[in-house]
Amino acid sequence: MTISPVKNEDMPSVEEGVSLFASKEWASLYPTYLQAYQISGKGDHVIGSFLMFHKSSYSLRYSITAPFAPHIGLIAKSDTEKTESKQSFWKGIHEAIAVFIEAKNDALVEFCLSTDHIDSQPYTWKGFQVRPRHTYLLDLAQSAEEILAGMSPERRKNIRKAEDDGLKVEKTKDLFRFIRVIEKTIERQGIRMNKEIFNAILTADAIEKNRTLYICSQDGQDISAGLLVNDKERSYYLIGGYDPERSHEGAGALLLWQAMRDAKEKGNIIFDFEGSMIPEVERYFRGFGGKMHTFFSIEKKNWMARMATRARR
Repeated sequence: MTISPVKNEDMPSVEEGVSLFASKEWASLYPTYLQAYQISGKGDHVIGSFLMFHKSSYSLRYSITAPFAPHIGLIAKSDTEKTESKQSFWKGIHEAIAVFIEAKNDALVEFCLSTDHIDSQPYTWKGFQVRPRHTYLLDLAQSAEEILAGMSPERRKNIRKAEDDGLKVEKTKDLFRFIRVIEKTIERQGIRMNKEIFNAILTADAIEKNRTLYICSQDGQDISAGLLVNDKERSYYLIGGYDPERSHEGAGALLLWQAMRDAKEKGNIIFDFEGSMIPEVERYFRGFGGKMHTFFSIEKKNWMARMATRARR
């Protein structure tokens, strides 16, 4: 198998049923640094593709998952349904990516695979560090009543409290209101964010049909906000925040509950909470009753990148 760069617009469309994060629509949000790659098999037959974000900082080159994306959008199609042959096919895909990334000799490599990809051996064999990470996926094939019943008592209490106190969730196109709430969380947590890409995600026509902005408010005061994106199969909770000066224990839960019902109405079959390694956030997401799934982060740092990381602490 061989890997070669292609134009971002040559990626498949989300309308073809691929993950949003594997699509040309998503790739179009990045004016620079994002590179699309195609994977070719025998006879230069294209069998797959993925996206990688390449940049330099302090003269150090790095290759990472694109900002705001949960994974590199790796997709490929095998012509066989035989278990051994399919596993060998995917083993070859990951071996090719491992060899390709290693040859770039970047100071820092850090990218994630989706929950669909469980074979991380080729990266370990090539000296990459493989770290398991986790997300919760909620089955939207259940009825709304079953989803609510599957939540923890605390999360159901949060939702009831919000409803009893008159909180309202609405879809909005008012970027000023949305960003005002999100920025309070960014400032409070000291999050470093690429604002150019974030603004593109919020405004680009390419994903207008795949983007929903939510705001939860009480008596005209905005409390929480959330950005949901979707493809044909999944809805993803991409980013959220709240105003600590107007906090309410049920504002975030009510917002997500509405987003889940909207995702069902769209025909999505999975609600992806996008995971977190922060214990408090993980516990919060777990309370919505989704099933834990593991995905892998592939990492490698040379000595210069390790020194630069220590210097920034």
